[in-house]
Amino acid sequence: MIQWRIDNKVDSILEHAPTLSRMDVLRRVIPSAQHGYTKVHRPLYIEKSGLTRVNKILNMFTPEELLQCHIYWLEYICQRAREHSRQLGKHVETFTSISDLHGCKWNIRKVFHICKEFLYIDDNYYPERLGQLFFVNPPAIFPALWDLVKHWVDPVTKAKIIVVKKGSGTSTLLLQHIDSDQLPHEYGGNCNSCSTAPICIPVYDWDKDTPEDGKEE
Repeated sequence: MIQWRIDNKVDSILEHAPTLSRMDVLRRVIPSAQHGYTKVHRPLYIEKSGLTRVNKILNMFTPEELLQCHIYWLEYICQRAREHSRQLGKHVETFTSISDLHGCKWNIRKVFHICKEFLYIDDNYYPERLGQLFFVNPPAIFPALWDLVKHWVDPVTKAKIIVVKKGSGTSTLLLQHIDSDQLPHEYGGNCNSCSTAPICIPVYDWDKDTPEDGKEE
């Protein structure tokens, strides 16, 4: 692991200007936000995975850049955990993630090979960092998509995944784990601390930049 961190310059990645720039673009391609903490003090990350602009990922990023962005994301959320630990006076090392699958289409399969690389990094260099992962608003195609990727997921990680089916009380379940002021309005919370609240995770309008390239297959 030490050699891997040296080879990938992990200890300085949070200050690496090119990666910071790529992260800014990636947040437009995949709407997301680091958003508060759970009731057990885990850093909370929310991603509108279903709105991922798959073709833009493939056209605008190299696989190496995406891997660097993923390492950056992991290092950043680990930094949040360390900072929160100091504030609380108790150790926090895991995080919680919400993946909103609303709008997910079959073309998401085009990036599954990259997701497999992400999982390898997670399992080998950041083991046991995931505390919980909530899949919310799963589309009808979710079971078929899950069948394609579940073989890559470690059994311990699988046990931390909670799929919240539509109409089964998404807000009620999330509020069992996350205080309402730490959760965006669209998921049943009442966060007002974000600069864009009540819209805590804005979706970038690509059509205003490139209207002819705005469609996803």
